Amino acid sequence: MAWSSSNRRERFNPGWERTRKLILERDHHRCQWPVTDEFGFTHICGRPANQVDHKVRNPSHDDDSPENLQSLCQYHHEQKTCMESAQQRQVNRERRKEREWYSRPAYRRTAS
Repeated sequence: MAWSSSNRRERFNPGWERTRKLILERDHHRCQWPVTDEFGFTHICGRPANQVDHKVRNPSHDDDSPENLQSLCQYHHEQKTCMESAQQRQVNRERRKEREWYSRPAYRRTAS
């Protein structure tokens, strides 16, 4: 989402820097992204983390509770953001198709 058209700044937690620091310290500045190795075992990435991310994205408000925050390395944060963006584009595409479908003459309401 482009910052120019976003309302995200209005939703920012004024104490975000403090929250961010607490989460990074809680996670020992290590990436918490789950990674599966060649043997099928899942463990955390463990690379140095410098970013804090919301586990569950909520478009209407940011849930800054510690349970919903995780430390991520730049690579995994970018990967997660790309996945979320692709999912949102798919949702938007479906909405446009539905709007287009219901805008056809058969669905238009006429004054009787």
